[in-house]
Amino acid sequence: MRKKEDELYRAYLLRCWQEGDVATDNEPLWRFCVEDIFGERRRQGFGSLEALVAFLRVELTSEEGGA
Repeated sequence: MRKKEDELYRAYLLRCWQEGDVATDNEPLWRFCVEDIFGERRRQGFGSLEALVAFLRVELTSEEGGA
């Protein structure tokens, strides 16, 4: 469980890389990985920017940071 003061600050390491394949619309295929650098250093991978943003939205609006 996060302390109250920790709820006001989050820090993540974000990795972004382009896959060799292209998406169905011939756009580059990007992959993402986010690592919470506090506590357990949880790492989460994403296959789209939309999935990454949805994850961050939950992390930043949930009472305990999604944990």
